[in-house]
Amino acid sequence: MQVDDEELVRATLAGELSAFDELMQRYERLVYSLVVSFADGHDGALDLTQEIFFKAYRKLAAFDGRGTVKAWLARIAIHEGINQAKSATRRQARHDAWHVVRPTHTLAPQDDEILSGERKRQVATALERLAPRHRLAIELRYLQEMGIPEVASVLECSEGVARNILFRGLRKLRRQVAQAS
Repeated sequence: MQVDDEELVRATLAGELSAFDELMQRYERLVYSLVVSFADGHDGALDLTQEIFFKAYRKLAAFDGRGTVKAWLARIAIHEGINQAKSATRRQARHDAWHVVRPTHTLAPQDDEILSGERKRQVATALERLAPRHRLAIELRYLQEMGIPEVASVLECSEGVARNILFRGLRKLRRQVAQAS
């Protein structure tokens, strides 16, 4: 039986490092996929992912349990990624890294059949053009499969605002894809 995240947090705070290892294994792909667009390629994203888990370990006692551990880690990853991006101009690196992370996300078989390679490129290009908040909401909801409460927690807003951001982002995405067609 799998131990829940909150129990792993308590065990880690009690000194069981193997509990934190379990948390890292559960969420390393999530953290990596959230920061890869802010880092200088694969190695930079791996380094940033490691830094994020180190920071999370140091701040674990501050986890208040109001949200999920997943959302808490995602919030740390986003903030650290933004800080990384602010330290230098990384526009081209973000563009390249976005394409690196895309293949790790799989579509449902029927979606894969419907979307041709060209259509996938149009969607990826349209996603890149979205405002960061809209793109992040779409990625969290549909690629990371987070629920609206978790998306709201990561975006640090109410669920209603998260739904609004997601709705507007999807509407803009549809418009851009339609214009590209």
